[in-house]
Amino acid sequence: MTNIQSDLNDQLLQQDFPSTENEKIQLESCQKMAKNFVELENGIAILSDLKNNKSYIYSGKFADEINIFRDKNIQEIDSIWEKELFDQLNSEDVLQKHILELQFFQFIKTIPFEQRRDYCVISRLRLSERQNQRSLIHKMFYFSNSENCNTELSLCLYHFDFFQSDSYTGMIINTANGTIIHQTEAENSTFLSVREKEILKMIQQGKKSKEIAELLFISINTVNRHRQNILEKMRVSNTTEACTMASKLNWI
Repeated sequence: MTNIQSDLNDQLLQQDFPSTENEKIQLESCQKMAKNFVELENGIAILSDLKNNKSYIYSGKFADEINIFRDKNIQEIDSIWEKELFDQLNSEDVLQKHILELQFFQFIKTIPFEQRRDYCVISRLRLSERQNQRSLIHKMFYFSNSENCNTELSLCLYHFDFFQSDSYTGMIINTANGTIIHQTEAENSTFLSVREKEILKMIQQGKKSKEIAELLFISINTVNRHRQNILEKMRVSNTTEACTMASKLNWI
């Protein structure tokens, strides 16, 4: 398991999961969504129960085409990770997918409960070379419980991509109004400004605000304003988290 997947795994599974009355209702509702998607799209739907560290796998004809999940009955696995599918994908794309999902998990916690279903991750993932350079589309939704607002379920939907691309693409979107909240590094080199990246790099090197201000010939207030902008853009709580995430995304 890569470091970024380990980070995401820990954050998802180490939430506080008290028992709630509507827990079963929400699970059954999401299971119905997964079944309907597979019947309509011939795709693969994976519903992960984060509280119990298990997944329900629903597979259509798409699974036959790439020779995975051969059992057409609902499969249950003791993991929230669909490794059998990941093994068929470009490994770099899987890493980028996990980075985006970690950002999405951090982001969704800032959204009011009643709006969370409006947001999802969408990615174009390349299949491995042995799959004849084809790619697929992946969408992922997080589902929270109204009684505690933790993220308890994730639903991943996969189907073939018919608009072929030579690279990974991914973004966090609002499905209600079509807004792109965040795109992957390959497409958003201006997500952080040049100055913000410069300051974040100096923070990573251990420099304090006063030292940064002197080196860049700007005021400490300006440095601190940039620091605050970085935290707000990246939706992290401190500059240590910002530096870690920015390094993983190759921004600094």
